[in-house]
Amino acid sequence: MQLGELPDHEKQGMVWDYYKPRHTHAWNMLVLSWRDLEAFTDGPEKAFEDEYLWENFIIRLWLYRTTVRTLTQLHCVRGDAEAIIATFDGCFKVDGKNGLKAIRDMIEHFDDYAAGLGHGPATREGELDPWRTVTRDRFERGRFVIERATAYDAAIRLRSEAKQVSDKFIAWIWASRGTPKPK
Repeated sequence: MQLGELPDHEKQGMVWDYYKPRHTHAWNMLVLSWRDLEAFTDGPEKAFEDEYLWENFIIRLWLYRTTVRTLTQLHCVRGDAEAIIATFDGCFKVDGKNGLKAIRDMIEHFDDYAAGLGHGPATREGELDPWRTVTRDRFERGRFVIERATAYDAAIRLRSEAKQVSDKFIAWIWASRGTPKPK
C-alpha cells in the first residue's frame, strides 16, 4: 500500500508515531543538559567547560523546539501547535529576531561565522567576541542573551502545552476512526 492510498487519519497517525518517541528523547536530553549546567560551579579555570555545557543546552533547546514543531504537520492541531511554538520563540526575541536560533546557528556554523560568512542575524563583529563572559546562569553573544532559568521555564511551558496539543490530536484520531478512546 502506498502512502497516498492511506486514509487521512492513518497518515496523520504516522506523523504522530514519528513525533512521540522523538519528543520523549528530545525532552530527556534537554533535561540532562540542564542538569549538567545546574551542577557545574563557575570559576575562571572552567570557562571553556561552561561554554561547552551552554552550547549543549542551547542545541538541546532548539532540538526540543524542532521536535514539538512536528505537531504543526497534524492538520487538526496545526493552529494550536503554531501558537505554542510562537509563544516559545517569543521568549527569545531580540530586535525582532529569534535569539535562540541565532545563537544555535552560530554554534552549529561557527566556522562560517568566524570567516564572516554566517547566515543569520548574528555577525562576526558583534556576536563572536571571544572575550565575553559565560556563567552557569547566563550566556551572551553580543546582543543575544539567554538566561538559563528563563529558557528552561519556557521549555517546561512548551512541554506542557505540547502535551495538550498531542492529547487533542489523540482525541481527534480516535474520533476519526469511529471508535471510542480506551480508558
